Amino acid sequence: MENNNLFRPLNFKEFIGQRNIIDNLKIFIESAKKRNSQLDHIIFYGNSGLGKTSLALIIAKTINKKIYILNGTSLQKPSDIISPLTSLKDGELLFIDEVHACSKEVFEVLYPVLEDNRLNIIIGKEYNSKIINVKIAKFTLIVATTEINKLAIPFINRFPINLNFKDYNYSEIQEILKINCKKLDINLSNDNIILLSKYCKNNPRIAINLLKRVYDYITYKNYLSLSNQDIFDILKKLEIYKYGITVNEINYLKLLKKYGVLGIENISQLLSMPQQLITSIIEPTLYKNNLITKTPKGRCITKKGIEYIENIDL
Repeated sequence: MENNNLFRPLNFKEFIGQRNIIDNLKIFIESAKKRNSQLDHIIFYGNSGLGKTSLALIIAKTINKKIYILNGTSLQKPSDIISPLTSLKDGELLFIDEVHACSKEVFEVLYPVLEDNRLNIIIGKEYNSKIINVKIAKFTLIVATTEINKLAIPFINRFPINLNFKDYNYSEIQEILKINCKKLDINLSNDNIILLSKYCKNNPRIAINLLKRVYDYITYKNYLSLSNQDIFDILKKLEIYKYGITVNEINYLKLLKKYGVLGIENISQLLSMPQQLITSIIEPTLYKNNLITKTPKGRCITKKGIEYIENIDL
């Protein structure tokens, strides 16, 4: 079984992109070391696949402390978060991915933790209940979210370090592809790399996943080298088109071309797809490449979007 950790950067030097975040984190970490204090709590926000989890792991490695990883979807009862919090030792880190998916009850536990490093635990039921304050270890909480709009402002404000992950550019994606070509021992030309970088939606995770699929074809067909035409043929078989657009986005564009203007509710019903998936996964690439636009009446396809559909080689 392939180890996905193979593709994670091991340190700040190996981490491509997000230079402002990296530079700031280096300063914050060194400052904490000089003060002999734990690193302040951190919130990462930005699109999926930009390296939030990788950076949390790098922080733990840099300060040489253990990190525990949780996901917001699995944190629904107070006990789900109380247990790991009370297990922490001084200086250790707790990382919660997709923190916006935590329940209201879990957030209520986290507020006093972020405020003054204590847990308020209710013992007993109803009239016989009482609140016990439990002091916990001095630790660093790192949370990540792709939907910061779902987090309460008072919660966000309790994180002294607040970092926004930006989309990558083509040159950064090309550098990531080159690094991972070496890890997979793939011999791709510079032209191959440049071509592939334009089909990755400027997203490292998508770039690595696409490279792994190209690797599958190389392995299966025993390619010694690839021409750009070979790359195009592979992309076509994978149903990945210009700008990295997939069949889901193509179906969305065809829908708008057919009906003209549609509201998100109608689009969701016609595609049999949740609205959240449409707005967070499908639409961003289409907006970014000026293939659709939003009007008071709903979404509509642009002239460029119509030309894209008419000229795409399906």
